[in-house]
Order: sequence, then C-alpha cells, then structure tokens
Amino acid sequence: MSIDVILLLVSIGIAAGVLSGLFGVGGGIIIVPSLIAVYGYIHFESPYLVHIAIATSLFIIIFTSLSSSHKHFSHGNVQWKEALIIGLSSAVTVFLFSKIAVLLPGEVLKKIFSFVLVIVALKMLFTGKKSHEERENSEPGTYSIWISIGIGTLSGAIAAFSGLGGGVFVIPLMHYLMKIPFKKAIGTSSAAILITAVAGVLSYLINMPAGSVTLPYSFGMVDTVSSIPVIAASIPAARLGVYLNRKTHHYLLTKLFAVFILVVCIKLIFF
Repeated sequence: MSIDVILLLVSIGIAAGVLSGLFGVGGGIIIVPSLIAVYGYIHFESPYLVHIAIATSLFIIIFTSLSSSHKHFSHGNVQWKEALIIGLSSAVTVFLFSKIAVLLPGEVLKKIFSFVLVIVALKMLFTGKKSHEERENSEPGTYSIWISIGIGTLSGAIAAFSGLGGGVFVIPLMHYLMKIPFKKAIGTSSAAILITAVAGVLSYLINMPAGSVTLPYSFGMVDTVSSIPVIAASIPAARLGVYLNRKTHHYLLTKLFAVFILVVCIKLIFF
C-alpha cells in the first residue's frame, strides 16, 4: 500500500472518528463513499464494490463506536437499558437484511432511506429554541421496550442497506419519542451502534456471494488491510469528537446534527 493511499485512509479515519464522537453516529457517511473513491484510485474493480465498502465501514464502526461510547459513558451520557434493547434489536435486523442487501444493486442501497432522512432533518432544523429547551428540561418519557425495539429495527435496516451505523435515525427518535436529552441520546446511540456493527460484519461474512472478487487478506467482504489506517486514526479522533460534544451547547448541537443529516441525504441521493 502506497504512502498516498495510507494518508487518504488516515484522513478518512480522522473525519469518521470526530463525527462518531460529536454526533453519536458510526461515521459510515464518510467511510463508505471515501472507500469507494479509494478503490477507484487503486483501480480495484468488483461488481460488489459498494457491498465491500459497506461491510468494511461496519467493521471500522465497531472500533470508532467503542471509543466514543466509552468516553460518553465516562461523562454519564449512556442509558444502557435503551442502548442494549436498541442495539440487540438492530443486530437481529441487520443480520437478516444483509442477506437481502447483497442481492440489490449498489445504487439502490445508497438512496433507499434518503427521503425519510430529509423529513427528520427539517424537523430538527426548524424546531425553535424555546421548544427545544422545554424538551431538554422536561422529565423523560415513560420507558417503552416496544419503542426501543422499533427504533432498533429501523437502525438495523439502515445499517444493512447503507453501511451507516443508524445513528442518524436513532438519535432524533430517542429524543422525540422517548424524550431523552439530546446529548444522552448521542451517547446511547454510540453504544447501540457498536452492537449493530458487530452483527452487520458477521452477516456480510456469512452472506458473502460465491465467487465475489475481494482484495487480498480480506475477511469475508471486509477489506481488513484498508481498515487498519482508518481504525488507527478514528479511535483518538472519536475521543476528540466527544470533547467537542461536551463543549457545544445542546441547542447548537441539534442544528449541526440536522445539517449533517441533510449532507447525508445529498450524498445518498446524488452520489
């Protein structure tokens, strides 16, 4: 692997890690398209190129979410009951849906959830400060295992079809449906995504199509060689992202997160 490719992968890791810590997402929106670009740069071709990028993204997300969730936990921003239920239900879904995902064209995978994401982002972007403050300061809603399972199921589908950790849906749904304060929703999402990503990697390993072309030293559809520089850079970057999260007011954080979701939508729809 050449120095320029290593530097590209390190840059991907830094960006994904900061996003993971700051917003509680896995970083797949950065990792998947960036890996596809890197594969084009090194002239690697495969009919399963997008699927390899998704599987590799989920593998990397295991480490970024582990780093960010540990740091969020140390600040008291992880609600473990919700994280476990959402994570386990999403794990089941991602395991089942990955079998379907390998049969679909890559372009379908990149666009399938885009329009719903737009609605979520606009809701967050145009919520007034007074309404937001009232929600942050209100008592948490009654815990419902069925709401957590529903959120986890949606998260797993997103992970299987797009390589995203699912945090772009998990966080606003926890915030609006379960009345969890935004920063706690981010920390809880980081922990849940860890479980989702592990299940996704295992599923892409088991459901790997016969005769698919992969890179040397791959683990199923996971490109382990390219993963190493990304992981090495993303772990400390995730902790930096958590630090930035701590220093940012929750109202501003919701607006930044909404803008981030809109960027996700543009990527999925047009690229």
